[in-house]
Formats: sequence, structure tokens, C-alpha cells
Amino acid sequence: MKKLIGFAIIALGIFLEILWLGVCFGTVVVGIALLIFAPKILFLPFNFFFIIGLAMIGSGSFQNRANFRYQSYTGGQQTPPNFEQAKSSLDKYYEVLEVKPTDSMELIKKNYRRLVKEYHYDSIASKNLPEDMLKFAKQKTQDLNEAYNAIKEARG
Repeated sequence: MKKLIGFAIIALGIFLEILWLGVCFGTVVVGIALLIFAPKILFLPFNFFFIIGLAMIGSGSFQNRANFRYQSYTGGQQTPPNFEQAKSSLDKYYEVLEVKPTDSMELIKKNYRRLVKEYHYDSIASKNLPEDMLKFAKQKTQDLNEAYNAIKEARG
């Protein structure tokens, strides 16, 4: 029953959004001004009812939010991946280089160069970022080099 009510609330949000957009764009000047200066206002009814509807549909899904962990860098609180204890080291290496095992060596090399350029210690140091970020960049560059060399060696 809660799911049905949740879907009904989402449908109501879509209906109200269509009405709201009709009002806003009924006068072209108001619609364009909202698009330029306050685009969030245009989608307010839909977002509001969509969130309420999702909460009704998945009532228990937000209970375990304390166990959620970010995968990105969090200022030295997480340790970088250790490739010695890899669950299939080549798969992890492909993930580090943001490629698939089926990709060509040219694409792997291209991604490697892009990522090294992005995370290289010197390019980060020139931006005057905090010391934690410099350590992260150094570790990330080492991981990228290790991953690229391992893939290159495995492919021959």
C-alpha cells in the first residue's frame, strides 16, 4: 500500500510540474528569466514530490545510512588501494586506469596519460593545494604507473 501511495505522490509531482512549467512559460519573459537566474525553481514541485514518493516507496532503505562509505578521497582518512592483496589484480589495474579488459592498448595508454597528467604531483603542487592532496596525488601517480606497467607486461 505504501508503494502505491509513493507512486501516486510521484505522479502528482509530475502533474504539478507540468502545470507549473505551463504557468512559468505562459509568459516567455518569466520563463526565460527563471531558466537563466533560478533554474532550480522550475523543477521544485517535481523534486519535492519525487523525494517524498521515493521515501514512501522504499521506507526502509534509508535506515542504514550510517554504514554508507564514500569511495572517493576523504583527506587521508581512507588508505589508498593496496595492489599486493588484489582480488584479481589485473581487474583492479583496469579499474585504476578507468578502462575495460577488452579495450585496446592504445585506449589504455591514452587513459593512462590523461590520468597521470591530471594527478601528477607537479601539476597538483603548482595549484597550491593542501599537503594531504599532494600525498594523495603522489600515491595516485604511483598506482597509475604500477597499473599501466602490469597491464603492459600482461599483454606482452
